[in-house]
Amino acid sequence: MMKKTLAFAAFSVLLATMVSTSGCRPDEVPPDSTIVVGDFADSTDGIWVGDTTFSAYDMLLMYEQQLDDVFFGYDSYELDQQALSLMLENAAYIMATPGFRLLIEGHCDERGTIDYNLALGEKRALAVYNYLVNYGIPTSRLEFVSYGKERPFDPAHTESAWAQNRRAHFRALPEN
Repeated sequence: MMKKTLAFAAFSVLLATMVSTSGCRPDEVPPDSTIVVGDFADSTDGIWVGDTTFSAYDMLLMYEQQLDDVFFGYDSYELDQQALSLMLENAAYIMATPGFRLLIEGHCDERGTIDYNLALGEKRALAVYNYLVNYGIPTSRLEFVSYGKERPFDPAHTESAWAQNRRAHFRALPEN
């Protein structure tokens, strides 16, 4: 009985110590402050935004979600009117938002050979890259790659799926 009483007492003291020393962020931090913690590239620490912590990865996803994919016609790497309109919005956002670099991914539908689609995907990514450079985005913020038909957005074998797969997609990267 004595051992149970001592164990219960020790557990109670431990629990009381844990409760009294743990806590949340102090309310003295102004809610509109932004505190950057740690090195962006090497840290899993985050950025305080109000009462929410965003990791560096979350911030990159936030940048990425602001950019719309650009779609291409069959066997084409030309930026049509709809693509140019999207690119104007994307370019304005990229120019106005420092803090990330951009990987432009060129994609194709499943028709055609691997080599053909890799070359076409590169031409699509390069068309978007050149548009952004001409807009005034520094080349140090831009990279491009072709995935050809190897990473479809929609794996179905329909015209609708193929249209979704003929695209340039934007991936936000950390600054150097």
